[in-house]
Amino acid sequence: MTDDEQRAAERRRRMDELLAQAETDVSRTRAANDKPAARPVVEARRGTFRRGLLGVLLLLGLALVLGGTAATLGRFTGADFDEARRHGTATVEKCQRRGPVTLKGFGYVDQCVVAVSWNTGPASRVVIDEPGFMKGEAPGDTFQIGENSGSRGSVSYSRPELPDRGWVGWVSAFVGLLAVFALLAVYFYLRDVIKDLRRRA
Repeated sequence: MTDDEQRAAERRRRMDELLAQAETDVSRTRAANDKPAARPVVEARRGTFRRGLLGVLLLLGLALVLGGTAATLGRFTGADFDEARRHGTATVEKCQRRGPVTLKGFGYVDQCVVAVSWNTGPASRVVIDEPGFMKGEAPGDTFQIGENSGSRGSVSYSRPELPDRGWVGWVSAFVGLLAVFALLAVYFYLRDVIKDLRRRA
């Protein structure tokens, strides 16, 4: 056998080895692609869903706490008694205590029916359920009351013992705004989840 024949035989043998290696690599790649990859994807989706659900629940809880705190802070301020359009004397007829958690914040709230004899105009009966307005009065107790104009034609009531503290109102509004931001975050997250589900369907 000449040198040229030996080189040609060596090249053929090397070429056969390379072809065999390439066929083995292709077979391995096909086998790896044929394996089902659904399980890791499903587990990843479950983990993402659980984290998202936990985040939504935490944000809703935060919004609830912040909203209740804002309503509770509002108890420490009231309409200005000196700016009331009329003054009078209120007599408590009956009261009902609500709480400890209501739509008006945390803590107990007295909802009372009072008969008011105004300095000007006819007497009236009103239901007062503003948090912090009643100070534990029992039926038959009397106190000074003022009738104030609220926004958009609403009526609010004031007492000389409950001063107007504007800064408390601003703090309450800021905390309430934080609660709104938490609710908006939940809304946008759920909107994206629904869009994603529609795309997959």
